[in-house]
Amino acid sequence: MRFAKLIFLLLGASLLTYVLMQADITAIWQQIASISIVGLGVIFVLYALYFGADVLSWQYTFETVPRTTHWAGRLYLIRMIGEAYNNITPMGSVGGEPVKAWLLKSNYGVPLADSTASLILAKTASMFSLVLFVFFAVLIAFDHPHLLSAHKNWVLAAFCWFFFNIVVFFLMQHLRLSSFTATRLGRSRFGEKLSKLVSGMHEMDEQFARFYRRPRAQLWWAMGWAMMNWIIGAAELYAILYFIGYPISWTEAWLIESMLQLIRAVAFFIPAGLGVQEGTLMFAYAAITGTPTPGIAAALVRRFRELVWISISLLIGLAFKVQNVPTEIKD
Repeated sequence: MRFAKLIFLLLGASLLTYVLMQADITAIWQQIASISIVGLGVIFVLYALYFGADVLSWQYTFETVPRTTHWAGRLYLIRMIGEAYNNITPMGSVGGEPVKAWLLKSNYGVPLADSTASLILAKTASMFSLVLFVFFAVLIAFDHPHLLSAHKNWVLAAFCWFFFNIVVFFLMQHLRLSSFTATRLGRSRFGEKLSKLVSGMHEMDEQFARFYRRPRAQLWWAMGWAMMNWIIGAAELYAILYFIGYPISWTEAWLIESMLQLIRAVAFFIPAGLGVQEGTLMFAYAAITGTPTPGIAAALVRRFRELVWISISLLIGLAFKVQNVPTEIKD
């Protein structure tokens, strides 16, 4: 596993090195340095709102957690800590999920089955809303006069592949394939060793079933806040490019952000999307405007914002007191 971590990290570093070799470093620095303190403040506020929308989407997937402002604040801090681990460890979007579940269990008594199921359901809502977000980007791409046919076909192919994977992910929950597989394994000669796994899978699948039987409004709220998350991400990219002096239209920001999130979802195993973010923004911005440098500058501004946010999140994690609440939810 350590060897794999090193390989993924080196792969990301190689991508980043390649991107920077294509760039005019002096021009990039001038563009970044042109951002004012007010501009930086706007960027961080937009990211805080982006984060908050994701937290509210997650909150709607819980079975036992109340949908109150107090609990939203708790989930916000826990998500900050968990996402920091997601960004600094390989296997991107899953590295920090056990941290979130453990913090909820040990501090607030949220059952592991509920927190684990909620994390998967929140990811499902996020990915389905991303499908919708990218679908609109496909329409924008096919109507864009500067994009080549090859670019448009690539966008369409990526969307179809992503949509197929999300449908499979949803069917695994809806058809209870995880507990079915665990049950079959449990009947093997290793069944006794897998008994806890089988029990856990059944309990989690039951929670999936209960969630999808709940009033549809709860699912729509989860997906709606997740969609807002992606829209605010596009707004942040729009703001960054505006502040560095290379503005694009709102639809172009939507298109570039959707491609970035799509590729980051595919390259989840690279820590913090190192090199992936920079390469995607470089190629996407160049395809639309003909020049790659502002795309790289925007990516580096985001990288700076990520480093500051991750640092704050890790400091919160160090200060977070584990209170060992074993069974009941702590109000």
